[in-house]
Amino acid sequence: MKKTAKIVFLAFMLITIVAMFLPVASFHDNTAASLQTDIDKQQGKVDSAQTQLDRWIAGGKKSEADITKQRDKVEKEKEKLQELLDQQAAASGSSNSGISFALLPSKLPAEIDVDMMVVNQYKVYDGWNMSGGERINKEAWKFDSYYICVWAALAALIIATALVVLAGNKLTSVLYTISSFFHLAGILLICYCLLRLSAFPVKLPYGSATLSVPIVLLLIICPLVAFAAHISGVQNSKRSMIYVFCSFLSVMAIIPFWIMIVNATRSSQAIQQGVSLIPGNYLRYNWNVLSSKNFNIGIGFKNSAIIAFSATILSVYFSAMTAYGFKVYQFKGNKFLYAVVMAIIMIPGQVTGTGFFMFMYQLGLVDNRLALIIPSIAAASTVFFFRQYLESNFQISLVEAARIDGAGEFFTFNRIVLPIMVPAMATMAIMAVIGNWNNYLTPLMLFTKPDLKTLPMMVQELRGDIYRTEYGSIYLGLTLTALPLIIVYFAFSKYIIAGVALGGVKE
Repeated sequence: MKKTAKIVFLAFMLITIVAMFLPVASFHDNTAASLQTDIDKQQGKVDSAQTQLDRWIAGGKKSEADITKQRDKVEKEKEKLQELLDQQAAASGSSNSGISFALLPSKLPAEIDVDMMVVNQYKVYDGWNMSGGERINKEAWKFDSYYICVWAALAALIIATALVVLAGNKLTSVLYTISSFFHLAGILLICYCLLRLSAFPVKLPYGSATLSVPIVLLLIICPLVAFAAHISGVQNSKRSMIYVFCSFLSVMAIIPFWIMIVNATRSSQAIQQGVSLIPGNYLRYNWNVLSSKNFNIGIGFKNSAIIAFSATILSVYFSAMTAYGFKVYQFKGNKFLYAVVMAIIMIPGQVTGTGFFMFMYQLGLVDNRLALIIPSIAAASTVFFFRQYLESNFQISLVEAARIDGAGEFFTFNRIVLPIMVPAMATMAIMAVIGNWNNYLTPLMLFTKPDLKTLPMMVQELRGDIYRTEYGSIYLGLTLTALPLIIVYFAFSKYIIAGVALGGVKE
């Protein structure tokens, strides 16, 4: 690491460690605010009694004794209101403005007490006593886990700093990489401690913690600046952090699918209790529920596969041919027709749904898979994508050379152009398969026969009354629906990342 980067790193790390000893939050005296609710209630009683008195006086139907009694009641309520207002004014003028708190030495003030009503109501802060293993209660509430996180954050930052110092002025060292991991862990722990501190439900007379913005900025920005100086000055640390970041994004993308698969193996009661990453043992039960409720997975797979893959093949091939025509043949009206294709992209499919159904009805294609396969030839967005791909990756000189050699137009397209367009075709094939496989509205309009139902139609039926509580079976149906799409993606993903210069020709 360069000397300048190391100085910046050490300076900001030192500021971060010092900031952990500065007051980062304050628990303000909330007595005056707590009286406001009682004041509002008493004000309502005064207004109600006064309204009743005015009504009796205006009506003239009550005796003088009743009116006098009601007037005395109004005065008593006003006296109670004034007492509350005096108490609020006294609390507001109190010198006890609040209690300061710093992350270190990591002990909440003895005056602070947790509001167990909030804990019991939302169950957000429920946990286990670190010392005994028993579930915490009003008497046994401990902040042990929070204190451990604070000290762990301090330890991670100190270890990260020490490792950088021990590495010296080497350009590369394994100590730098280990330091970057400890540094990142320290930053995450500090952010967690700050968020958890602001979320503690504090009992009256003190309010919940109010964070000090300058100290919070020091605790977040300073370690981030030091982290940036570290990874920018050390190549192996930068590479390691890139791997960590990419791995984090990959995990975030995979977790929803994993939760869906896990829930397919769990019971409905377990799913309602919370999220779990560990599979259960209810897979056979959920499958039996699907099988016993006319969920014919074979019919669904067959219909969805026939429609999705047939429509994808036609869409990709004829869209590639259309884009090739717009690129190679410079005829009159070329730009106008391409503009029409672009205009079609702007029209939502829901707008033309009714007209499409009537057209298919007049052709006698209702309850026929061809109604979803043949119209897929007209895919305006796919044509646009292929046209843009050919603009940047295709040379017309290849077509001219093929013509000189005597090749026909279809031979040139099928044997020369299509291999060049493989990456683009693989990309749009994945999109087309996903779109056609997940299509629910159009099959719902056109298909009425049970043996023509697609998987999305069957999964939608799982939300009916008889399946309302069978969440495990619903997740199993969703998993079976998404599984072919995952397989298709992994089968074609290698073509997506193929070189964009595949069809380039050096003039």
